[in-house]
Amino acid sequence: MILKLIKERRSIRIFAGEKIPAKDMNTIIEAGVWAPTGCNNQELRFVMLGRDDILAEALKFKPFFRGVSHFVLVLCDMSIPLSKQLYRKNSSAQMMSDIDAGLAIQNMVLQAKDIGIDSCIVNLSEKHYKKEKNLSVTQKISKELKKILRLHSINPNSFEYFLRNFLHIPKQYKIRAGVVFGYGKNFPNLEKVRHGANPIKRNSIENYIIKGEYAE
Repeated sequence: MILKLIKERRSIRIFAGEKIPAKDMNTIIEAGVWAPTGCNNQELRFVMLGRDDILAEALKFKPFFRGVSHFVLVLCDMSIPLSKQLYRKNSSAQMMSDIDAGLAIQNMVLQAKDIGIDSCIVNLSEKHYKKEKNLSVTQKISKELKKILRLHSINPNSFEYFLRNFLHIPKQYKIRAGVVFGYGKNFPNLEKVRHGANPIKRNSIENYIIKGEYAE
């Protein structure tokens, strides 16, 4: 049953605009809460965004947000003592909370699919900007320099600035990942559609198992 659910879930980018009931969103978040975390730190926190005005602002950075019901941010609480110890810069465990966020998101998207709700995992790269028209040469150069110098958090036209300042997210929370939920309007054909360099349909399992003297 679980494998069937995994195979049926798709990343949807065209949504119908219908709102998901609050009880269903709470169930989806609960699935994320129950994902395993490194050392059982339970550092993940969730921001559930469903207001139309906020989603309209996010749409300026992510055009496929049109018609979604909710946008969920997955955060790492750095105020927890173990978080400070594990996730500090140059720590061998600094990436652990990213793994934890991925596990939580997988729980959430599968729970969503199980109750008929579609999803798409979101790249929250700081390099996402609003679509700006008619920029002068000077403005274009300035924009590129800000990317190079990693000044996204102070640029009002960056996704990082929006998430931090428009939503008033406290500094103790590091943004790890995001996922949108809604009711899909257009579903990719498993047999025909390609995304990136590959078809979305997987090959037989033998193509993914590395064999050698060390393996069975």
